Amino acid sequence: MGGTTRRNLVILANSRKMGNRCIAGIDAESGEWVRPVYETGDQGVPWSVRQVDGAEPCLLDIVSISVASDGPHRDIQPENRRILKGAWRREGQATVDQIAKYRLKAGLILHNADRKIHVGKLRQVAAKDMKSLCLIRAHVAFSTEGTYRGKRVNAQFKLGQSEYLIPVTDYEYERQFPAYGTAAADCLLTISLGTPYERDNCCYKFVVGVMEL
Repeated sequence: MGGTTRRNLVILANSRKMGNRCIAGIDAESGEWVRPVYETGDQGVPWSVRQVDGAEPCLLDIVSISVASDGPHRDIQPENRRILKGAWRREGQATVDQIAKYRLKAGLILHNADRKIHVGKLRQVAAKDMKSLCLIRAHVAFSTEGTYRGKRVNAQFKLGQSEYLIPVTDYEYERQFPAYGTAAADCLLTISLGTPYERDNCCYKFVVGVMEL
């Protein structure tokens, strides 16, 4: 089953997922990306597990979480670590300057310049290069569109020579963004690659954390 350890994570993602949340961050000591996952990893982390003294984990919080050294879906999301019993504890707060050093400065975001990637293409990525989380800095144009589920916020930005248009699932940012609104800001963005969508066997990218600068 693998070992057990308590990790101090700088929270860089708190994103909606199946009525729960997807939480992810960077280990404050090692700089390693970690995505704590609950049970099978398919339904997000419920409130009863993720709450910290009755409050939501916020971006840049440093939170102590007990996780295993293994987890589900690690062929697609190697950062996944299974959540173990134990209350989450807030240990402090990081600054934008402290985490900015981890950003991707050039190259493709999560293996290509599209908002999705087919599992077949992912299988061609060397294990040492496989990742499903990254942090970038960009000037971002935000806009909304209507979907059958309601409002969707999109983030449009450029990194290197590639332009991206990726939906925002950062829960608080999406919730507070005005319907039919637009905005532009310099930001740090956390981008996540999801598990395969059954309809097309593609993994889609989402903006799971928005930190305006």
